[in-house]
Amino acid sequence: MNIFNHSVIQLDKKVTLNFINVENYSKDFVKLIEEEIGFIRNGIINDEDINDVKKRIKIWIDRKKKDERAKNGFVAEFICHLYLRSRKFEQYSLFKNLEERGPKKGFDGLYMLDDEMWLVESKSTTVLTNSHLSEINKAYSDIKTKIESSVKDFKINDPWENAKHHIQIANPNKTLTENMKKLSADFINNKKHKIKEFNIIPCSTIYLKGSWKKIDNDALKKKLEKEVIKKEAKKLNVLCVNKKSVDDFIKFINS
Repeated sequence: MNIFNHSVIQLDKKVTLNFINVENYSKDFVKLIEEEIGFIRNGIINDEDINDVKKRIKIWIDRKKKDERAKNGFVAEFICHLYLRSRKFEQYSLFKNLEERGPKKGFDGLYMLDDEMWLVESKSTTVLTNSHLSEINKAYSDIKTKIESSVKDFKINDPWENAKHHIQIANPNKTLTENMKKLSADFINNKKHKIKEFNIIPCSTIYLKGSWKKIDNDALKKKLEKEVIKKEAKKLNVLCVNKKSVDDFIKFINS
């Protein structure tokens, strides 16, 4: 069953394109959210009642009542996590800050698949003149900055230390934690890394509202492949999501 109405296109050994369409939430889609939302937010040891998970998210959303951009970004990122988990990516990050009720800081996600680590960055827009390529470029640029910066740049806090703390709560893994410790030490000691050393998942979500339409797979593939194939990374798994609105998610949280 294709709950995400998605297509997967393998461009080569390095690049995979995922085209996802979310117009409305079917019963199966809502069921998947019910099964996964606690684990996405709290990690592998999810002992919280789903109604309490929804209440915590509702509190954050209500606080952002006038901040449509924040709400859009929250829901877009959640759908990306939901999709990745459905594709058997193993989650090693929490969909929240450790200090606050809102989404996490640092990398948007840390996953493992087939013993390889993947870093996630999600971007979204309601501007219909923007394209999936422009949003993927933004996500790629942001994750590149995080990977290639060090303490002397003063651009960002240490994303590796943040990731290490999330692993310890979300899904404890000694090997992955040691890897994050080394990368964090490199960050603080100005030993820089390059994005080509890492597998990355840049995500783009476009909210279409009354202009809803499914992704034209052939047209989007043609637009993306020449540009994405040039991007430096060990591997790229690109997510492009056409989403109608945040309304169905808000309705779910309020139910």
